[in-house]
Amino acid sequence: MAGQPMLPSRRAAIVAAVAVVVLIAGVFLVRLTRDDTTSSDRHDSPPAEVSPRPTVPAGATGPAGEAARVPVGFAADEPGAVAAAVAYATASQRWLYFTDAEIEAAIGEIATPVAAPRLAEDVVADIAMAREQLARSSGRIWWLVRPLAWRVDSFRDTQARVSVWTVTILSAAGVAAPQSEFLTVTLDLAWVDGDWRVDGVRDTPGPTPITGPHDQPWDAEPFDRALDGFTRMDGEPVS
Repeated sequence: MAGQPMLPSRRAAIVAAVAVVVLIAGVFLVRLTRDDTTSSDRHDSPPAEVSPRPTVPAGATGPAGEAARVPVGFAADEPGAVAAAVAYATASQRWLYFTDAEIEAAIGEIATPVAAPRLAEDVVADIAMAREQLARSSGRIWWLVRPLAWRVDSFRDTQARVSVWTVTILSAAGVAAPQSEFLTVTLDLAWVDGDWRVDGVRDTPGPTPITGPHDQPWDAEPFDRALDGFTRMDGEPVS
């Protein structure tokens, strides 16, 4: 039946293994996890231009608006840093639907000026790979990146470190069997030009729950059919 789960075929299992590369590529700024230096230690790129920030209403944490289609404008206090970290840790939700130029503009808005050019180059390369593979899908693409919990690791007047527990879900008929990845994404934030901006990112796997005792693996086609008529919580269309 269309709404019932089906055990993946051998081919689907192989496709799922290949798709892990795509899944990881979409995690926000994942390549920076291979480099422990922060932007303040780098001098190989000129600072990027930044736009003025919208005013955060008194007592609010932000975001106060958008720039380059990403949330910006966070309060200068600890709750503002948390709100920024949660938004930035799941920014890859939108990357897949952006052009290369839009990705570069978006990262320019949420990263520190020195870090932005290098990070944009890495993310554009990763998303280009993801787009190429997912374009082969014969059906809709479900790509969801969601925050689950957060923790403040440290906070000072102009520096903050916040960890965000996230889940990424991917399903694409013919390319990726339905799969999920749980990560703890740790962001180093710096207060620069009137907003919290990403200065460093690293991630660690998990914690990862097992599936429920009554659940079974799904193949991509019945997974998509079971979600027919559903609207994503962020309102973005399903590809």
